[in-house]
Amino acid sequence: MTEETNNIIAQIGIDTDPPAKEPIFISTSSYMNKKYLDIRKYYKDSTGEFKPTKKGITMSLQQIKDFMKSIDDNMDTIENWFKQ
Repeated sequence: MTEETNNIIAQIGIDTDPPAKEPIFISTSSYMNKKYLDIRKYYKDSTGEFKPTKKGITMSLQQIKDFMKSIDDNMDTIENWFKQ
């Protein structure tokens, strides 16, 4: 039997005006004794409860570090692309 835990640490797009159709939830999780960070789009079901979609990514600590370094190293390019 494997234990899975999930702890939401951030929600993006819920408090915007208008709220995002599919807000992003960031959570810590563990699966089979390994720890991950999960970044996933959510939706509201018919009862108003947020549910996860299949649209997301789960990363290990090393993947997070590599991702953050890639963003940091390329921030000027990213910002210039958005300004076009």
